[in-house]
This record gives sequence, C-alpha cells and structure tokens, in this order.
Amino acid sequence: MSDGDVRERLAALSAAAWTATAVGVAIELGVPARLREPTGAEALASGAGLPVPLAAALAEALVAAGLARRTDGGFVGAPALVALTDGPAGRYVQAETRAGLLQMAAFFDAATRGAARTGWAHADERILDAQGTMSAGAIETLERDVLPWMTGLGKRLDSGRGAFLDVGAGVGAVTLELCRRHPALRAVALEPLDAARHLAERNVADAGLADRVHVRGTRIEDLDAHEEFDLVWLPGNFLGPDLLPGALATVHRALRPGGYVVNASLGSAGDDEGAVTARLRAILWAGDTVEPERVAGWMKEAGFCEVVLMPRQPNGLVPMRARKPSIA
Repeated sequence: MSDGDVRERLAALSAAAWTATAVGVAIELGVPARLREPTGAEALASGAGLPVPLAAALAEALVAAGLARRTDGGFVGAPALVALTDGPAGRYVQAETRAGLLQMAAFFDAATRGAARTGWAHADERILDAQGTMSAGAIETLERDVLPWMTGLGKRLDSGRGAFLDVGAGVGAVTLELCRRHPALRAVALEPLDAARHLAERNVADAGLADRVHVRGTRIEDLDAHEEFDLVWLPGNFLGPDLLPGALATVHRALRPGGYVVNASLGSAGDDEGAVTARLRAILWAGDTVEPERVAGWMKEAGFCEVVLMPRQPNGLVPMRARKPSIA
C-alpha cells in the first residue's frame, strides 16, 4: 500500500466518522421525524431551529448513509428510520447513538492527553444516562421474545416475592424499567462507580420506587447472597475473563432454584470491522473478548443448565440466558 493509498484510506475513514456524527446529530435534533414527507431545506431548518445550510448538510448526510433520499421537494427519510426514531423506540435509538458518539469522543480526548485507559470509569452524566437508557431498551425484547421461554419466571416476578438483581446497574435504568413492568417486583441494583450510583439513587427516588429498589455499591465479586433472587441481569461485556467465571458462580449461588440469569457478550472472532470494533469496546469497558460459546461453557461449569445463545445484535452484543436447576 502506497502513501497515497494510506492517505485515501484515512480520508475515507474520516468521512465515515463525520457521516456517523452527522447522523447522530440529526437524530439528536429530531430531523428524521421532520422528513416524513418530502421537505425542503428551508422548512427543515425552520422546524429544527437550524441555519439552512446546516439543515441541508444533515439531510445530505442521511442520504449518504442510505437513511434518506432526495426528492423534487427536498429530502424524505427512509420510512423505517422515521418510524424507529419517532416511535416508542425513539429514545433508545437516540441513546444508542449518543452513547456511542460520546464514548468515542471521550476515548479520543483521553488519547490526546496520554490518558487512554481501560475500564468503565465515566463520570459524564450524559454518557451514563445514555448507556443506561440504551440498556433499558433491551427489556422490551426480553419481555416479548425471551420471558415466554423462561419457565415460570413471569409468575415469579409478579408473585409479590419476586426479586431481581441488577449487576453493574449504572444509573438504574434496567431495574426501573423492569420494576415498572412488574409492580410487585423488588430489586437490588449493584453499582460500585460513585457517579453512576448517585444517579441511580436519584432516579429511583424520582420514580417513587425507593421502597422496592435498593441501590448498593457492592461489586459482584463481593456479593454475599444465597438463593435470594429469581432473575439476575449480568453484563458480561463489562466483566473481563478473569472476573466473569467467578461472577457466574456467585450469581448461581444468589439465584433461587429455577431462577434465571441473562448475560451478554461482546466477544467475537474475525477481522471484519464489526468484530474488531466489538472487541475494542469490550477492551475499553474491561469486558470479555472471548467468544460467546466459551462464555456459555463457563455458565455450564458454574452449574447452569438450559444455556441459550441468542442472535448477535446489530451493536455486536450476543445476549444469552441460562437457568439454575430446580430442586428435584
């Protein structure tokens, strides 16, 4: 590869990064919702409160990304993009783009200061809130596509005795979403990071759920619990291979017989862009980079049965579930 080829490749990568940023900005400003029908740049600018050239440039970025098209009347968004960003899932889509772009900016900023490190240690409330909201979006999928396959779990969560453990709870978004859907459920949210834990405590209080949700600063490796929970949310993508096998053993002990754990892995093989960036994020979060099949093996070694790997998500995550055997 010549110097010219390298420069061209770097320029192409820079253009792709700018396009991704512009798409994120467009979603942040609600531009897709204004492109239900063909809309000219001036009308788009007026509705979004933007200078006309900037509104046009954002719409052009959506076109370049394949998320909109030009029309005689200006621009129109792809129907799926408009429906996704302007519908019930809109806040989760916005949170995912926000979390990604802010974390990338923080990573690059740290590098310019010679401070690039691994481990989730963000204190920026915007990053913490976005990451939490993005994670909470998975509860809809859990309730719709996974819970029906988890024998008896729905009844447990609604029984009045049901208990949920959220490991690495962040700002508490997952816990709060699950508790809203199951009004009799009680939960423990573990979050050792001070900045995130303080936000979780505030969010729990604001939601009026302080009597049902207890936020603790305990790390999973320090948890002393025996058959207390019916469901555990374990973000393996934030736990490295040195911690994850032990964490699975701790979770197994903490679950009641017949209870379930839901885990996630960012590990993947291959040198394609998706696999490489998934591993990079896992490394930055001090999480696992091993393949999901190996994590499934650790789950079985910890004593779990009915280990199921679910399809890899667009963001690279592979969700998985497993059950603690019932008492015979």
